[in-house]
Amino acid sequence: MSNVPPYWNDPNRGGFDVSIERVEQVGTSYHIQIKEDIIRPSGGGQAGDRGSLTIEDSCIPIIDTISESNGIVLVSSEEPSPGHEGQLEIDMEWRQSMMKNHTAEHLLASIIKKKKDVAVGQLWIDGDHGSVELLGENIELDTIFEAEAEVLDIIERNMPVESNFVDSREVDSTIRTREGLTEKHEKLRVVTIGEIDSCACSGIHVLHTKDIGFFKILDVKKNERSTHIEFVTGTKAGQYVSDIYNMALRRRYSYPFEMEQLGAVLDKAKQAIDIKQELIEKIINLLTESSSVEQINGVGFRHEYLPGFDSNTLSILANQMTSTKPLVLLLFAPGIKSHLILRVYNMPQEASYYISDAVKQVGGKGGGKTDLFSGGFTEVVDPVEVYERLIQSIQKLIRQ
Repeated sequence: MSNVPPYWNDPNRGGFDVSIERVEQVGTSYHIQIKEDIIRPSGGGQAGDRGSLTIEDSCIPIIDTISESNGIVLVSSEEPSPGHEGQLEIDMEWRQSMMKNHTAEHLLASIIKKKKDVAVGQLWIDGDHGSVELLGENIELDTIFEAEAEVLDIIERNMPVESNFVDSREVDSTIRTREGLTEKHEKLRVVTIGEIDSCACSGIHVLHTKDIGFFKILDVKKNERSTHIEFVTGTKAGQYVSDIYNMALRRRYSYPFEMEQLGAVLDKAKQAIDIKQELIEKIINLLTESSSVEQINGVGFRHEYLPGFDSNTLSILANQMTSTKPLVLLLFAPGIKSHLILRVYNMPQEASYYISDAVKQVGGKGGGKTDLFSGGFTEVVDPVEVYERLIQSIQKLIRQ
């Protein structure tokens, strides 16, 4: 096939001389149309190449590449110098990461399709990560993790990734294609990885599976009709796994456990969270039914010190409490990051009047309107002292 762009056959080439045909400002960006089809534009679920363009002595960043009806357009945040010739340098770190992510997506999708009756929906590949949506049958996590292990095995086997052009009429069920693609094009570029996968694709890929380096699934989101999988490859995948492992390893010394027991530790943590939530709900019920209120000049003042609460549970509690008489309510959740809510009922002043200055004096921040003020403190050394200072300040204002 003639006029094959170099990023298909030689994706590791990063420098080109280019002819600049026009420059147009579009919003805050500049669109630079070049004559040559030598840089991969966004499309087909893959981001565009990035890089830099040098015109004479001026070098500007290329933040994206797009395809328009007139040809390839480089997108820059800076205005280029006048000129008709330039040197384009492609950001090879960004491109090679996309190549790894895209080839890994082919492997993952193909492996899962052989296990489950699914179709590939939306996908997105860029230099940071990859994602693929699989439509149809519900996919269990075990199946996805088995596919991840198979991808890693294929990476290690260092299989060639080959591109060929075939007549659209020769495309059969052994080649994955998007719906309607064979009707739009006489010839299709097919990317083949051994007997693992053959897929019609216009994206850029590594030349051998070992170039992917490493593969790690980051997240799986499922509903009744689709499964969305996010992943990373290469050094980013290795760094991600290393960071997570080291995080667990650090905690091993403060809470002794063997690394193979991590799953059981997380199960116990979830159980503890569930128990804590049950306790919070019981405490809320007790507090809303309690009538322990300090009386100051005919005004009720109620204050509660609530370890284990957070800003959300404080809001739930404050919303559940009511009073038909004048009342000032202070709820305080202690911690390194402490939270508070002050609510007034039938009072002559807004909530901020009774608490705003006191919060600022002890190094906190907050705000609100009418009957509700919420705030917090960071790096609290002694939350009890902060709580008591707030109480004293509020008592003084109520007495005035």
